[in-house]
Amino acid sequence: MVSAEVLASVDAMTVDERFELIGYIEQSLEPELVPTAEQHGMIQGRLADMKVTRSLGLTLDEAKAAIRSSRL
Repeated sequence: MVSAEVLASVDAMTVDERFELIGYIEQSLEPELVPTAEQHGMIQGRLADMKVTRSLGLTLDEAKAAIRSSRL
């Protein structure tokens, strides 16, 4: 479980800082858990789309709410 302090820090980050964090987390994964070249390309494409169209995807609060509602 991620601490509330870490989540608050992420909430305070800019979009670019969050993308940098995603890259850091990806690099910290075990090699077999890292996306394939094809998956990495899909991720990069989706991130690029999100930078252009900010309405794509969910805010952190929306994602948390969706996760919580799926556990009920």
